[in-house]
Amino acid sequence: MQLTSVIGFLALGLSASSTKVVPRDTQEARIIGGTVASSNEFLSTAYLEMYDGGNTRNRCTGSLIAPNVVVTAGHCIYKTDYIKYTASQFQVGITHSIPTSSSVLFEGYSVAKVIPHSKFSMLDLVDDVALLILEESVPASGGTPIKIYSGAYTTDTPIRAAGFGLTDPLDNTSISGQLMAVDLAIGSKSVCSSNSDTYDSKTQICTDGTAGKDTCQGDSGGPLVTPVDNGSQKTALLGLTSYGTVSDSNPEGLCAVKGSSGYYTNLSAYVDWIAEMANLDVNDIQITNKTASVPSDDDKSSDKSSEKESSTRSTNTSVFGDDDSDDEETDTKSSRLSLGSSADDEDEDGESSGAGRAALALSAVGVAVSAMMF
Repeated sequence: MQLTSVIGFLALGLSASSTKVVPRDTQEARIIGGTVASSNEFLSTAYLEMYDGGNTRNRCTGSLIAPNVVVTAGHCIYKTDYIKYTASQFQVGITHSIPTSSSVLFEGYSVAKVIPHSKFSMLDLVDDVALLILEESVPASGGTPIKIYSGAYTTDTPIRAAGFGLTDPLDNTSISGQLMAVDLAIGSKSVCSSNSDTYDSKTQICTDGTAGKDTCQGDSGGPLVTPVDNGSQKTALLGLTSYGTVSDSNPEGLCAVKGSSGYYTNLSAYVDWIAEMANLDVNDIQITNKTASVPSDDDKSSDKSSEKESSTRSTNTSVFGDDDSDDEETDTKSSRLSLGSSADDEDEDGESSGAGRAALALSAVGVAVSAMMF
């Protein structure tokens, strides 16, 4: 197995580790090779801002899976290895547009509760999933919850990712203001294993390392969707953006470099946990295809198609052309919670026990109101 570095997208202090970590400020910081998402797709995508006091705030992406529940990456709710953001430090918007001026504070839905997975570790990003319970439900006119895909998939299954990444890798304040999206390709089990020593085929999905297309800084927790043919919902949530890896041939840790895979939390592995923690009916939050894909012998991921794109991959754009059935634009509801007020931020499923950082989280970009701080 090739020894690789796990690259993170959250610039925080490092603890001693045998795993080489690529400095975050040397990585490109955006959805790579993508375009602005159309107004009728990703109607469940959430923009998250976490206020850290003073003029500093961090950000991630998430997905609305119930009127008052957002799923995101576990590492997005941590500002250090051991310290979580409190519920009162979050603002959530179901929107395609975000403020571009550093002097404008984002106002959205307030968060009542933050729930990380009890086994989440900042050391290797195992079980990289968390829930935000909103103080009030998002109305139908403000966003459309997306269901979690629980069916089979192969390396030919079309996938599309979205996020609020930066637009200039050299400028940490370069917020595009628009949700970006990119079509990707699922990597084989052998590719995923060779690029990450901690890869778990049951709980993670990786991309095939195609050059020029990738998720990156600012996209953590964002949706990885796939088309479905079951009911009015045209896409389902296959995973969420977690982290990226680099090989010795990419020592600077640049995103979208050939052979460097992106890794995504496979949400079907957590659908029961999500339902229990958010007090939801599991049957209401998951979906599969009427015509299911048949996984290969390589544990849902075929090696033979890892080196070249299939005809299915080459037509991803047309597959995702009209992603969601509702063409209505979504507006961000303003429900500002004072940062000075208290809120129940205790998780019911335990604390993270990560001791140091061999892997930095794949985003939560620090955005300062008057100056950028990492």
